Amino acid sequence: MIEVAALLAAFLEATGREAAIWERREGEAPALIGASSSTFAARSEPGVGAWDAIAWAQSHGLHAQLVTAGESVGWLFVEKGNSPEAERLLARLVPQVRRLTRERDGATGELVERYEEISLLYAIGELLGGTTSVENVADTLLRELAVTVGATRAVFLQSNRDTGTLVPIATLGLDDVEYPTISFDDVGHIAVTAYRSAGAITEEGTAARASDPVLTARGGALMAVAITRPSTGVGITGTHQVPVRRGHVVDPRTPVPLGVLVMGGRANGQPFSAGDRKLAVAVGTQIGTAMHNASLVRAAVERQQLVREMRLAHDLQLKLLPKPAVVGPEARAAARLVPAESVGGDFFLLARLDRDRTGVLIGDVSGHGYQSALVMALALSAAAIHVQAAFDPSIALDAVRRSLDDELTSTEMSITMCYAVIDTRAGEVRFANAGHPHAFRVGADGQCVRLTAVVPPIGFSDAPIEECVMSWRRGDRLVLFTDGITDARDALDRRLGEDAVLDMLATMTHGESPDAMLDALFAQVESHTRRTALRDDLAAVIVDRPFEERS
Repeated sequence: MIEVAALLAAFLEATGREAAIWERREGEAPALIGASSSTFAARSEPGVGAWDAIAWAQSHGLHAQLVTAGESVGWLFVEKGNSPEAERLLARLVPQVRRLTRERDGATGELVERYEEISLLYAIGELLGGTTSVENVADTLLRELAVTVGATRAVFLQSNRDTGTLVPIATLGLDDVEYPTISFDDVGHIAVTAYRSAGAITEEGTAARASDPVLTARGGALMAVAITRPSTGVGITGTHQVPVRRGHVVDPRTPVPLGVLVMGGRANGQPFSAGDRKLAVAVGTQIGTAMHNASLVRAAVERQQLVREMRLAHDLQLKLLPKPAVVGPEARAAARLVPAESVGGDFFLLARLDRDRTGVLIGDVSGHGYQSALVMALALSAAAIHVQAAFDPSIALDAVRRSLDDELTSTEMSITMCYAVIDTRAGEVRFANAGHPHAFRVGADGQCVRLTAVVPPIGFSDAPIEECVMSWRRGDRLVLFTDGITDARDALDRRLGEDAVLDMLATMTHGESPDAMLDALFAQVESHTRRTALRDDLAAVIVDRPFEERS
């Protein structure tokens, strides 16, 4: 590995002593991970296979030390010298360099592998954001997904609950063949199976031909994915349940199916993979949410109840926000978003990156209304992908900015966003802040230190987003909130203000949990506003991580 070799070369330059590290795996020949020189690599190689590597090293004027090398073990050989501390430091640094290199390579590989997926999801987001009728872009949606998964034949089926059928609204690659309407009672059809399960189904061989004779007329595998939206139990005309067959209904806690996408005829003849199913489910959910949101818009315009329907759309999108428990068990988190009367664009994201690192992100889209809510959904989707794929907060934020650049430019909107990574192994919090004013590290002594913004909000500037670092000590808490908190008004139109919030946080010196701190924050807002209507959404997220001592 180039990085390990560079580290050993630096060790040679600093100490004048050669070093090499060899990896040993069960049943495999020793592998050189890195060496300060090719000469020393050859000199130390016999020691890897020796029965007693330490004794061999001593007899050849070397020191040998067993070190962890990723998922295996390795032998570190160093020329004898008078600085054992340097050897111990090197033995600790080599695994760290390997871990960081693997994380970087893994993130790069994931971005490459998921490039088509990210591009497809963003392209579909643009299509859906520019129309209030999914039917108008159904052909394009079907073609984009089919090309990405390698299908040459496909059909877009929309459910008609009044008639109990799945009706084709777009087809691909069927030439003059007419795709039939499918009844909910046709239990052997792959589309009905996917619709009932609200998930993705694949079939091969004779099972595929039996489950959809039209798409498999020329053979090949099949994949069907339900187009779904989150279930709230509330529809345009009130509370309802969704029938899937006579006498049965969908559990209100499960996603509500709106249709099915069926794919077949892969050019390579291979079955659809788990990755294909995962992508199809993401697209089905995205289309389903857009279909439902579009129906809300039409209903609002027709009935002059736009505010009520926008509120429902906002409630549905809130279900995209993560639960605080996702960062457990290493971290504790509390988060809350209280919507105002109109639809807004506040959001947050929590991520368990690994056992040592926890990611925390908060954002606030400018403006209000349906357009702001759509940008919020796009931003949250992009952030969820990039925070997992990028090791550095600045890289993640820059990737989100690139994903949203066209949308923000066309809408003349902006987003304040701060993403921080708590790293208890390093004892630090690394962050990148694009114009978000209210982000703090609150110490055990109540001292509040701001995570300062380094660039303007996303949408205002293309300036490089720099990463910042500050220490993380036992008892520290990360507190992020949006300007709806500080701008909350009382009956006399007086703002709560940031100073009042920080004064309250400064009293949190008794090891209060994130839940207790969040309750105190929203109690302060409620005490200030009393019955005054909110003008903006309120969003806050608080995270702490016990500092882990490691040997």
